[in-house]
Amino acid sequence: MESEVTEPAARGEADGVVRGAELVDLARLYDEQVMLVTVPTPPGPDALRHAEALAAGALGHSSVKVATPDGVPDAGALRELAAADEEHAQAWVSYLVQVTGLFAELLGADVVGVRQVVAEGPHCPRFHVDQVLARGVLNVTGACTEWIGEADLDRSRLGHAGGPDDRTSGLVLRWDRVERAEPGTLAVFKGTAWPGAAERAIVHRSPPTDGGRRVVLTLDWLE
Repeated sequence: MESEVTEPAARGEADGVVRGAELVDLARLYDEQVMLVTVPTPPGPDALRHAEALAAGALGHSSVKVATPDGVPDAGALRELAAADEEHAQAWVSYLVQVTGLFAELLGADVVGVRQVVAEGPHCPRFHVDQVLARGVLNVTGACTEWIGEADLDRSRLGHAGGPDDRTSGLVLRWDRVERAEPGTLAVFKGTAWPGAAERAIVHRSPPTDGGRRVVLTLDWLE
């Protein structure tokens, strides 16, 4: 069944996935065989309350370009993503500074694009690869991003080559081996622009709707 999703499994690293326990594990992204690294980056209680307030508000997305000289993000730009009239706004900004700084330092980025999405359903419903160098995804609340290991997919069936939907396309060989990120975990994917990753970039998607709302952050290297 499409809804079946595995728990974190030891096989992940063999499929190019590293589920790290500490922030230093992000550096594993530079291992040739690694396509995805996840590390826990949980929001504090006040930042989580702000995320929940965002989830209860208007659906949609907002994007900002954040200068990150020496890996230090411009908090002023990130402040645009907070609900200014909510009491825990500063905690949310501080959390955004933290995760944006991690991403910038990992890639040596001078400018990071940060997108904040509040959604009820999947905003990227089909399995796909990212046409970028690398992308960070952080599911703060709600159902989390899913991906498939290389052994469990037919990459030739990606997109329109596989027909109108993933359920019938033949892309997924084992639905019971689709994996899912954890809430409050930063996942950094290699995209097709990463040297050597054009044919191996992680195949992933937004999760099917579970009736709840999601607050998701995505981070992109811009400069």
